[in-house]
Amino acid sequence: MNDGVLVLTREQVGSCLAGGQAEVLAAVRSAYEAHADGATAVPLSSFLTVATRPRDRIVGMPAYLRTDEERAGMKWSSSFPGNAEAGKDRASSVIALNSLADGRVTALMEASAINLARTGASAALAASTLHGEERLTAVGAIGCGPINLSIVRYLRAVYGEGWRLLVFDIVAERAHAFAARVREFAPDAAVEAVGSAEAVLSAAPLVSIATNTPAPHIESLAGCPRGATVLHMSVRDIAPDEIERHDNVVDDPDHVLRVNTSLHLLEQRHGRRDFIRTTLGDVVRGRQPARRSADGVVVYSQFGLGILDIAVAAHVQAVAEKAGIGTRIPDFHVG
Repeated sequence: MNDGVLVLTREQVGSCLAGGQAEVLAAVRSAYEAHADGATAVPLSSFLTVATRPRDRIVGMPAYLRTDEERAGMKWSSSFPGNAEAGKDRASSVIALNSLADGRVTALMEASAINLARTGASAALAASTLHGEERLTAVGAIGCGPINLSIVRYLRAVYGEGWRLLVFDIVAERAHAFAARVREFAPDAAVEAVGSAEAVLSAAPLVSIATNTPAPHIESLAGCPRGATVLHMSVRDIAPDEIERHDNVVDDPDHVLRVNTSLHLLEQRHGRRDFIRTTLGDVVRGRQPARRSADGVVVYSQFGLGILDIAVAAHVQAVAEKAGIGTRIPDFHVG
């Protein structure tokens, strides 16, 4: 590794990720395996909020993992919903990677594309692990923002083509725009915007929910097909009582049971967490079955672990250094 600090812009990070879905999927899988094996350190995220700006937050996510190499770093991300009114993205983030030889920062990169890639890859891994890798007939997307767009991309990488995509958003224009975006990278895709979340849940055996809702709005999963899998990516959408009725798999109980997620609300109500059956990492490792029953509904709730960001960022750093991408500041630590 070269001395100094490698700095990568959003565009440069995107170019390092382009065409590398298989590598990102492998990095994410290895991160979950390491977490299941106890080869990680993932402190709880630290939320910076200000009383005068209740909608806004800035979050720090430090993480360490040991796979083929030891890696450590931190993602520092913000969510400012009011940015949309000014034509800016709601969220922004940066990742710093540290050397474990001397602790110094080795890379600093804009992380929006990494966040999308690691979330898309983790959802696709959860789908193939919990729902199975057999051919899909239909997939549903509730919430038509960039997270679900990335998830659709990675589901295509895992499952290939030939399945219908049903999409819903509370803003109908956003659903139609989402369908158009999907057709840009999948011209053959059969995409249909429908009129309700219930219409998606009743028609698709695999559904991804990725919204920015602050409180549960899906009261029932009773209409889901037998053997359905629900990827509860935004973790605040499904009513707590409905969560309790189904087979629950999470990325990490300590992380997902906080800051008023649907599962946290359920834990607060009953003072227990035994409604969570297992973690995705333990299923990937073969220590737990993918499903409690073949006909039941599995709900996968993911808070998002910093190890995923660090794993994908390390991949980006390696690609950038090999290709000579980015700006290196050799004397960053000198002075």
